[in-house]
Amino acid sequence: MRHDVILPKQGIYEGEVELIEWLVPDRTRVEAAAPIFLLGTDKVEVEITAPATGWLVQEKSDGFTADIGTRIGFVATEEEDLP
Repeated sequence: MRHDVILPKQGIYEGEVELIEWLVPDRTRVEAAAPIFLLGTDKVEVEITAPATGWLVQEKSDGFTADIGTRIGFVATEEEDLP
């Protein structure tokens, strides 16, 4: 099963957000609730955690900017779900 990693909403902020930096390498096994990337707005930077335990697959690079809710990767809970 795959769990989407998205650029989440932070407080009342509604504008574009930035994937500042991935904190773990692509295709690394991660634990649910462990920090996986740093998100930035024009006012704050915050660590975002993994939605599930599995292998992190990054689809966007550091510095990617987009609207809240944009998918930037996923966590594959089964190794056969890796592309």
